[in-house]
Amino acid sequence: MEQFYHLAHAFINQDLATLSDPKMVFMVYIVLLTFLVLENGFIPTAFLPGDTLLILTGVLIYQGVLPLAVVPLLILATFFGTWLGYMQGRFLGHTQMYHRLMSHLDDKHKEKVHYLLNKYGIITLITARYIAFVRTAYPYIVGANEIPQGRFLVVNLISSIMWICPLVGLGYYLSHTKLAAQYESQFLSIILYLPVVLLVGGLIALVWRWWSKRRASVSRE
Repeated sequence: MEQFYHLAHAFINQDLATLSDPKMVFMVYIVLLTFLVLENGFIPTAFLPGDTLLILTGVLIYQGVLPLAVVPLLILATFFGTWLGYMQGRFLGHTQMYHRLMSHLDDKHKEKVHYLLNKYGIITLITARYIAFVRTAYPYIVGANEIPQGRFLVVNLISSIMWICPLVGLGYYLSHTKLAAQYESQFLSIILYLPVVLLVGGLIALVWRWWSKRRASVSRE
């Protein structure tokens, strides 16, 4: 727990030297990989900030905090998380638990998944990757519809690569810009704090949704 405290302190203070310490790098690996598995694989944690974490990763690679070798690990974590979602949909798709899990998502996100799947087929997982919440719901619904696992795994791998590489590359590219160099401190602050802001916002939205449902249930009683 103390290591996580030091990691958070280093991020808050933009202490790149501390973040570059091997122990801290290992903690960063754990956080990034865990977040990607959770965000892509489990409906209740769909609010986690996947996109901004990938952009942050590109910046940290540019700053020398993380090696380029982290990219294949991110792809693997995304692939594994999405596969977990598919397996949950496949085995729980006709159960009450599945419907309870899906109830955590807004209807508009579920409708978007069904629209993409019905119109374009499984290949739209590539598009769904770039839509928050939809990328988490997609494998559940694909699994529940019993689409063959072999075909799903191929598309899963391709879409993982096509999501991870461009966003990490974007973070790396932004770090090269004159604007980032001129306002380095402000640029790092935005890149470091944005995932935290989105995480807190997601938690607040989740609690608000739970409270609203609970209040509506009490009102009906």
